Amino acid sequence: MRVPETIRRILKDEGRTQSWVIDEMNRILPDLKMDRAKFSAIVCGVRKMTADELLVFCKAVKKTPDVFLSSDGEADKEV
Repeated sequence: MRVPETIRRILKDEGRTQSWVIDEMNRILPDLKMDRAKFSAIVCGVRKMTADELLVFCKAVKKTPDVFLSSDGEADKEV
């Protein structure tokens, strides 16, 4: 499963908004300076997610990075 689809699935399954995730990511790592335009571009597949962004996203939604490695998207172990 590709990164944008995985992010969209997690947001839908968790009932989270992009705004909530952006705020949480910036709370965890303020230097990340995630904003709506960058996150939206990632979710739309226009921009690639950096490793730092992926790790902070996982912390924000309490998932392991393994969720991005699974071909079926079912590796959503909570951390």
